[in-house]
Amino acid sequence: MSEDKSWSNIGEEIRGAVEDALRTGNFRDLGDVVTGTVKDVSVKVGQVVSDGINGTFNYTEQMENATRERKRAQAERERKERERVTAVSRLRAPFVKIGKVSGTLYQIFGGIGTGIMAILSATFLGIACLNGNGWWTAFFVFILLLFVFIGMINVGCSQKTRLKRAQKYLELCGHNHYSNVENLSLHTGKTKKFVLKDIKKMLDKGFFPEGHLDMQETCLMLDDKIYREYLELEKQRKIQEREQKEKEQQKTVEKPKQPAEDNGLEEVIAEGQDCIKRLREMNDNIPGEEISAKLFRLENLLKEIFEGLREHPEQLPQMRKFMNYYLPTTLKLVSAYEEFDDLSAQGEEIAEAKAEIEKTLDSINSAFEELLNRMFRDTAFDVTADAQVLQTMLAKEGLTKQKEFVNVQ
Repeated sequence: MSEDKSWSNIGEEIRGAVEDALRTGNFRDLGDVVTGTVKDVSVKVGQVVSDGINGTFNYTEQMENATRERKRAQAERERKERERVTAVSRLRAPFVKIGKVSGTLYQIFGGIGTGIMAILSATFLGIACLNGNGWWTAFFVFILLLFVFIGMINVGCSQKTRLKRAQKYLELCGHNHYSNVENLSLHTGKTKKFVLKDIKKMLDKGFFPEGHLDMQETCLMLDDKIYREYLELEKQRKIQEREQKEKEQQKTVEKPKQPAEDNGLEEVIAEGQDCIKRLREMNDNIPGEEISAKLFRLENLLKEIFEGLREHPEQLPQMRKFMNYYLPTTLKLVSAYEEFDDLSAQGEEIAEAKAEIEKTLDSINSAFEELLNRMFRDTAFDVTADAQVLQTMLAKEGLTKQKEFVNVQ
């Protein structure tokens, strides 16, 4: 009995190794188990022959020791496999299998209900055909319920299909935890528009608890760490772009100004048109209605100022400070507001800075209105004086009812 039991243990070990391989899909250790078992048996058989000759062999004890050793080795392999699976799962981004249970329940109950309603509908259809109009109402009720249960099956299938697509997106993102929408579209066979809409719906439903899309909606990021790194890079990029614009603007400001009589007027007006164009572009990127109204007023004032400068080139020397400081500083403030407005998370300090810029724009508009009035003040005085002289001369000649023009202050 002892020998039969030991040989039975060997068969159980090999059978257990095969079952574990089929269950886990890991066949790497199956050959080692079988080879080790055969080798142990061969050794023990040789030892049986040798010890049998000497009369000292204890078969049961040796086989039990071998069995314990193989069980220990198998336990060690299972422990390493669990550690490997745990390590792989930690590398995956946070993911929730939404629809796995509900989709299955929809399919099960929808299938059961569909079968029952189909049988009842067919039954009552026959009864209605045989017994007249009284049974048709019941038939249509069951038909309606049949479509309801078919709809439940469709809902369940839709949920399970969406879950499979989400798992596919997760797999394509891999250990990097991010992927371009275009790449997801290429590997799933769906259009880019479909994939983008699908991802947004999954983010809303919570498939990816830490999932985000970039500002251009071209890249899917599956954890907060990657998204924070993206925001930092985006911030650095905007800073570099702003610094580059400031350098270009500084180069423009530092260009030697030609005298007014040497075509300096056209250069100043060209610079002014470029500033107006930049202001319009920034205004288009800022959605707020109140700030947009102020920027629109500022744009119109600048247009009138440069149009007035073309008509009165003698005002060019007074425009130097305006072009060298006031206008560039105004554009810098609006550019900063545009950057603040693009931030997805705006704290109290950002909100205060935006409010201060809006308040400053009111002051800037008032100052530019005063500048426009000054440009035409001398012309207005000259026109008023000419009108007064003309009226006085006409009165002296008796060509008007007034004897003499009186200037009332």
